[in-house]
Amino acid sequence: MCGRYTLTCPDEESLIRKLPFDAFSETRLQLRPRYNIAPGQRAPIVRSKEGKPVVEEALWGRPRSGGGLVINARSESAEQKSMFRGAFREGRCLLPADGFLEWRREGRVNQPYLFRRNDGALLLMAGLWEDGRYVVLTRASEGDVAEIHDRMPVILGGDEARRWLNTGELAEPPSLSRIAISTRVNRIENDDAGCIEPVEQGAFDF
Repeated sequence: MCGRYTLTCPDEESLIRKLPFDAFSETRLQLRPRYNIAPGQRAPIVRSKEGKPVVEEALWGRPRSGGGLVINARSESAEQKSMFRGAFREGRCLLPADGFLEWRREGRVNQPYLFRRNDGALLLMAGLWEDGRYVVLTRASEGDVAEIHDRMPVILGGDEARRWLNTGELAEPPSLSRIAISTRVNRIENDDAGCIEPVEQGAFDF
């Protein structure tokens, strides 16, 4: 699954420059570096509008009938689910990020790990958007992620990202690196650079 991610671009212009394709924004986004984006919060997305990629803000999570939010959708079945069928056809989107987080219980510590692209490029997660809200599309984990969690976001490169927006085609994930980071990120009210400070395994109090 994907329950938190980071996007540390300081402003709209720097985000658009980092995208691997031309995009535009219809309304100026008031961005700031984010180190702990959580469900229920607003974040930038990229979606296709009149055939062109447009950057805008949306709310992470769709209301669940029994309460709470649905924040992920399985890529293997989303197109067949009534909740996501319309968004899969008309609301495919991308979620720009520097990295995403997963957790593993290690002794008494619920240890967070940050996953980033090995090449340092912006990480584009596939998503589904509808009525101003989005969910993250997930797939079976591979590589280092599989040691931590059995699901991971669907991550796309430049050409692959455009194909997802235009046709709904998905691709294999890029190579990722993993680092253990501060448990400050476990609390959603913390959202600063200290949240992603690397930590030494030996520093944990098991």
